[in-house]
Amino acid sequence: MREIKKLIIIIILIVAWLLIYSPHFSNKFPLHIDEYQHISSAIKLSQNQFSPSFSNIEIGFHIFLAIIAQCANLIHIYQYLPAIWIVITCLTLCYILNQKTKELPESFFITIFTLIFFISIKSNVNLLGFWFFVPLTFAVPFIFLYLHFFTQGIKQEKTSYLLYALAIMLLLLPIHAIAVLFAIPLLIIYTYLEKERAKNQIKILVLFILIPLAGLLFFKIITQLPLDQIFSQLFKALLFKKGWGVLEINNSPFELYSPVGYLLAIVGIVPLLSNKKYKELFLLDILWPIMLLISIIIFKLTGISPFSPYQRNFFYLVLALPFLSAFGLYQILAYIKNKTNQKNYKIIKIGIITAVILLTFVSYYSTPQQVRLYKTIDQSEYETLIFLKNYPPATIIAPLQIAHAVFPVSGHQALATYYFDGNREVVEKFYQTTDCKLKNRIIKDTNTSFVYTKNPQNCSWKEIYNKDGNYIYLTANR
Repeated sequence: MREIKKLIIIIILIVAWLLIYSPHFSNKFPLHIDEYQHISSAIKLSQNQFSPSFSNIEIGFHIFLAIIAQCANLIHIYQYLPAIWIVITCLTLCYILNQKTKELPESFFITIFTLIFFISIKSNVNLLGFWFFVPLTFAVPFIFLYLHFFTQGIKQEKTSYLLYALAIMLLLLPIHAIAVLFAIPLLIIYTYLEKERAKNQIKILVLFILIPLAGLLFFKIITQLPLDQIFSQLFKALLFKKGWGVLEINNSPFELYSPVGYLLAIVGIVPLLSNKKYKELFLLDILWPIMLLISIIIFKLTGISPFSPYQRNFFYLVLALPFLSAFGLYQILAYIKNKTNQKNYKIIKIGIITAVILLTFVSYYSTPQQVRLYKTIDQSEYETLIFLKNYPPATIIAPLQIAHAVFPVSGHQALATYYFDGNREVVEKFYQTTDCKLKNRIIKDTNTSFVYTKNPQNCSWKEIYNKDGNYIYLTANR
C-alpha cells in the first residue's frame, strides 16, 4: 500500500510538470513580459549595474536568478523553471498536508485530491499563475510553509515552529513582500482566536515586530528616499488602488479555478464550520478564504485594496481552495457511503471521482481572449537579437513586444518597451510614420544606434542583417 501511495504522488507530480510545461511545447522562450523584466534585472545585478529604485523591490528574486545565470543561460533554461517549481511546491504542500491531516483516517485521500485541485489552478497573463516563473509563484511554497509553522507553532506551543515562520517571512520581504503583507490580517485574527495558546508564546510572538521594522529598513535602502518621506510613500505603496496593474479588468472567478472546484470548496467549508474538531484542526483553512473574500469585496466597493493588490488577492484566494475542494469531495463520498451498500458505493465512487477530475481539468486551457498567452519573440527574432551581440552595447529601436527581450538576449538597451521602460509613444510614432525625416529626427534625439524592423526600410541607414523577415539597420549615430 505504501508503494502504491508513492506511485500515485509521482504520477500527480508528472502530470503537474506536463501541465505547467505544456505552453512551452510551442514556445521555448519565457512566456510573459514580467519574466523578461526579471531576467533583465538579474543580469544587470550580476553585472553590478544595481541602482536603488522601487523597481528593485523584488531584488531577492533577482539574486536567485542571478545565481542560476552563473550556471546557465536564463533565456534557454527559463522554460523549465515553472515546471521545476510546481513540483517543489507540490512536494511542500504534500509535507504540510501530511502533517496537518495525520490525525484523520482520510488523510491520504485529502492529500491526493488537494494536490489534484492545486495543479488544476489555471494561469493567464493578467492574474498570472504557475505557467510563469515570477516572484508571485516563487513565493507560494514559502507561503504554505510560514502559515503552517506559524499556526502549528501556536497550536502546539512550539517555539521552533514560530521561529521558522518568522525566518521565512523575513526571507520573503525582499523576494515578494506582498506574499507576507496579504497574510497579516489573517495571522492577527488567527492569533486572537487562539489567544489562550498564543499567550504562552508571547515572548516569541513579540519578535514578529521585526517584520514591519525589516520591511521599513528594506524600503528605505531600496528607494533611498529621505527619512521625512519614507512613511508617507510607504503608506501610499500599501494602498493598492484600481489601475495598479498593466491590465485592469472585471475578472471572472473561473479564470483561475474550475466551477466544480468552487462548488466542492463550499461543500467542504460547511463541516469545518460546524464540527468542533474540524474547526480546531483547520481554523486557518476557514479564515484564509474568508479574509481574502473580504479584501476582494473591499476593493470592489472602494477601489482600494490594503496590503496587497486585488489581482494578487484573487490568486491567494484560489490557493486556499484546493484543500477545501478535496475535503468537500470526501464529505460527499462519505455521505453516499452511509446511504448505499458497499457494491453500489464502489461504482458510484469511481463515477463521481472520474466526473470531478474531468470537470476540473476540462477548462484548464480555456482563458478569456483578452488575457491569453502571447509570444514576445520567436526563434527567428531570437537569432536576430543574438546577432546584435557582435556589436558593443547601444540603444536600439525595436517593436515594443520584441523590445522586452532586447537586453536579456543581446545586451543592448531598447529605447522603450511595451510597459516597463522608456517612452513607448515615441516608438509607436516611429513605426507608424513612413516619413524618413521624422524617423531620423527621433533617432538623433534619442541617440539610437540600431533600428529593428519587420519590413525593409529606405531611410539611408546601413542594413546589417536581413533574415526571415527581420531587418537590422545601423544608423548615423553609430
